Amino acid sequence: MKTTSNKRRHFLAALCLLALPAFAQEEAPPKIGFIRLVNAVAPGTGNVQLKIDGEDMFPKGYKLGQRTGGIGRSAGVKKITVSREGTVEGSTNVTLGVGETVSLVAFAEKVPAKDDKPEQWEIRILRLKQRDVEGGFRFTVLSVCQEPETLFATLREGSDAKQPQSVKRLMTTTIDLGRNAGDISIYLRNQEEPLAFFRPDSPGNYVVVLYDDPDGQTKAISFYDPKFVIAG
Repeated sequence: MKTTSNKRRHFLAALCLLALPAFAQEEAPPKIGFIRLVNAVAPGTGNVQLKIDGEDMFPKGYKLGQRTGGIGRSAGVKKITVSREGTVEGSTNVTLGVGETVSLVAFAEKVPAKDDKPEQWEIRILRLKQRDVEGGFRFTVLSVCQEPETLFATLREGSDAKQPQSVKRLMTTTIDLGRNAGDISIYLRNQEEPLAFFRPDSPGNYVVVLYDDPDGQTKAISFYDPKFVIAG
């Protein structure tokens, strides 16, 4: 009887030990955040490479105008490196909070010749700062175009008239769409074909990034972000 009792105690103890990892996992879920990259790097050749803490996120790289989804990473300070052949790579450190999505826009800046260095394109990484949306629908336009200011217009569903707007380089323009937003088209001033179109179906912020393609033509990348963003 004593031997049987000891075996039973040992068996129950082993079951408790096996259950501990699962219990601990339920009590302490992974502390992760998310990083999104918007590729607006026009100069150079080939695809853009994104590395986080030295790890290549997608060896095939990203084409101009592409954006990633939220790339999950453990919370904390992360080193972001963006490179493209023919340009000087750019890097920055970001502090990633638990459950936070950090949106980064990569673009290129022409740097004049200096000392023994020739004129060259260097990649810059712009982080979109966030704050909570109080309710309703908004969209934010960010420009990384070379022009100091980009003129555009918006056309809302049910309206026959375009509303003129503008955004300065490396700045944002935010437009409040109210509580009920219909389809939105964005046009460059004096152009008939829309540059971007989106259909807001959830309250929050809709982001449009304006950038130059290799021929100097203005293009757009858009995505949804539950939070309001400003350039920073």
